[in-house]
Amino acid sequence: MKTRLQINLVIIGFLLTISLIGLVSAASLAHTWKERPAFDGSFSSMMFSTDGSVVFAGGSQLLVRSWDGDIHWGGRSGTIATMNADGTRVLSATDASVRVYYKNGTEVWTRTMGSSPIRAVAVSRDGSLIIGANDEGYIQSWDTNGVRGGLNKTDRVKKIAVSPSQSLIVATSDDGLKFFSPKMEQIWADDLSGSLDSFIAFSSDSNTIITSGDTRVWSHTSTGKLNWMKDVTKTAINDMACSKDCTTIVLGSKDGDVLVLNEMGQVRWKYPAGSWVNGVGVSSDGSVIAGGALDGTLYILDKEGNLLAKTKTDTLIQQGTVAVSSDGKRIIVGDEGAMYGFELVGGPEVTSTETRTPTPDVSPSCPVCPTCPAPVLTKTTPPVTVSIPIGTTGTPQSPLEPSLVIIASAGVLFIVMRRNT
Repeated sequence: MKTRLQINLVIIGFLLTISLIGLVSAASLAHTWKERPAFDGSFSSMMFSTDGSVVFAGGSQLLVRSWDGDIHWGGRSGTIATMNADGTRVLSATDASVRVYYKNGTEVWTRTMGSSPIRAVAVSRDGSLIIGANDEGYIQSWDTNGVRGGLNKTDRVKKIAVSPSQSLIVATSDDGLKFFSPKMEQIWADDLSGSLDSFIAFSSDSNTIITSGDTRVWSHTSTGKLNWMKDVTKTAINDMACSKDCTTIVLGSKDGDVLVLNEMGQVRWKYPAGSWVNGVGVSSDGSVIAGGALDGTLYILDKEGNLLAKTKTDTLIQQGTVAVSSDGKRIIVGDEGAMYGFELVGGPEVTSTETRTPTPDVSPSCPVCPTCPAPVLTKTTPPVTVSIPIGTTGTPQSPLEPSLVIIASAGVLFIVMRRNT
């Protein structure tokens, strides 16, 4: 009888251990805040500052806010706009003019490029190099004070990006991929690639450039040498994000998958979202990956494709509206009517190897322009969480509920009591 009692107690201990493992390995998303545009429209082109403290969104109107909401402004046109990596400068285009703002909304300077509308803008990590391209094919650079650095005439540019080293500007155009110096001297061009490429990413050392568009992904060196080119999807790629060293390339496509490639372009894994994946993001070390599906589901995955957590937005997730902070702890996503801020609780350990030098903020304080009211801020205090433990495949798994453990334990105790009476 004593032996049987010991066996039953071991069973109870085993069940409790399983419960604890399930709870420890689970991750959840805490809904921290929610933003709505000041006017009708939706956000797009979302990004974090390097330290995750400042959030930017473009779209029908731009928004800039600190994570805690101390900095908060927007409402101006954000269709063609971006923010530099340290979050101190915001770049926007209206008609034929390029405008630069401090992070608090104060305008620094405005420059006009002829009479043709601006099609694309870019800014270096520290905000010292500004690039604009207009509808006539002119591409121009300025320094942080608005002094012109160079001008070139090319075909119409679709998107521009500045390398972390600030020594290379990459542009996707109607005729192909082009590399420029900061003085806008053309270094290299590939006129055979056509107009497929829509997304650009650099490795942190600026030696690798990843571009993608339609069904294809390219990898080039900084001198234009082709590393590899592959067609990796059956339908169009909707968004792309890369880890700091470009060894984790994350794609969202109309195939309905979150697709991850390695630095050689080989498919590591796919996670089936079930509907178009309109936005993707990844932490700097590739350990946390986010994918936003058209149906409003936000998936958080680890580097092996295991589901960490998921949640739903109110409406359809828009293209280019998912971003992950460098440390993987914060995620933003946008649907048709709002942008959401989430914090990942209990996710994988993420370490940062990047050393950052604080940039002094010399901008004066300035209220939001009266004609451009700030977007509506909605604080959400109760966490909205969906927890799923880390598994061994990309298939969602259900966590072992504590209530089930209690019921099972009660059942075992009942058996023990019956057998000992």
